[in-house]
Order: sequence, then structure tokens, then C-alpha cells
Amino acid sequence: MKSDNGQTNKDGGNGEGCENYVHCSMLGDGMVGKTCLTLSYTQHLFTDNYTATVFDNYSVPLKVGGQEFVISLFDTAGQSDYESLRAYTYQESEVLVLCFSVCDRESFYSVINSWLPEIQRHTKRRRPMLLVGTQIDLRTPDCQDQVTTEEGNNLAKIIGADCYIECSARNQEGLQQVFEHVVFSALKYRKKKNKIFNRIFGERTLSNKSIKQLSSLLMDNKSQQLSC
Repeated sequence: MKSDNGQTNKDGGNGEGCENYVHCSMLGDGMVGKTCLTLSYTQHLFTDNYTATVFDNYSVPLKVGGQEFVISLFDTAGQSDYESLRAYTYQESEVLVLCFSVCDRESFYSVINSWLPEIQRHTKRRRPMLLVGTQIDLRTPDCQDQVTTEEGNNLAKIIGADCYIECSARNQEGLQQVFEHVVFSALKYRKKKNKIFNRIFGERTLSNKSIKQLSSLLMDNKSQQLSC
């Protein structure tokens, strides 16, 4: 499935007039490539030198299955000092993207030791999660510290992530799948909430056309999914 992306705008600049608006937080230790991932996908921009992010909000436009979407993406600092700032994004987000570098095993361990406990502290109900292994272009055969694809898949199952995807901001490998799966996870989340609402209050007509079409979109995308 083809996904067309446009220029990134901060502060929701591309969201106006778009039927489907998805809210997402990028989480993970500092320097694992969260900002690089976003800028590489949307602006085709990659640099080894950049200023570490404290907090940014980007609008990421893309087309999936012929429908227009905009991902409102919170790009947050990974340091523990900024937990209170990240707490706001947890409440606003439909999908949480947990990132670690495949060449930094400590960032891999942080998913379990730091990020899951923090998410549990600040969310009353479970949000869909994607596990993303970044910087795969830095993998080398002789590196003993790198995280394998099998380990990433196993961790995704342990934490209940929707899927595990590996990517590289440098060569853009896997970036399209990351953002497509953000959309799919958000739509599944909305559909589940709607079913719960219907059980409590009776049947309601879905107002979001994209939720009705979720099943066909997922089938169209099935052949391109990574390790789900």
C-alpha cells in the first residue's frame, strides 16, 4: 500500500480540514532517534547533528488506503526530569510509540524498567502501543551489544504492543510502516471504545467513516506488515 506524506508542520498546521486526526506520542530514551525518525519521513531530512528535543508537536500528513490522515505527534524528551511534561501527552494520545535503539541495549531495557512504569502512572486505561527499534543502519556483525529482531519481537509480545517494527531514519527503511501502523492502531482503539459504548448505551451509528473501513484497510496492508 502506498502512503503519501507531506511536509511536517509544527503545532498542527496540516490538520485543519482533515477528517481523520490521530494523536500519538513518541517515547524512549534520549538520543535513540525519535526526532530523526519524524523529520526523515516527512522532510526527507537527516543529520547527525541536532539539538536534543524537550517538547515539540508536529502534524504528520499521510494517505492510507485512499484516505487522508494527519498524525498529531508529540515528540518528547527522554530524560526522567521531564516526566511531568510527558504526563500531558499521555492523556492526549491515542497511540504510544515506544522507541529504542537496536545498538543501545540500555535503551532496550528502559522500555520495561522505565517507560512502562511511567505509562502506568499516567494513564487510567490502556493505550495501544507500538514498539520501534531505531538505527538499524548502525548494526554490525561484530557488535555484541546490539538488540536482535527476535528480541524485539519477544519484547513486543511481553508488553502487549500491537507490533514491532524496525527502522532507519538515515535510509528511511521501515518509516512508512511506523506511521501507517500508528493510524491502524488508533482506528482499532476507537472501534473498541465504540463497542464498549454501544454495550453500555445501546447501538450508535459510527460517525467516523474510516472506522467502518478499518477491516478492509488492514487486509490491504497485511502483506506489508513487519513482524506483527
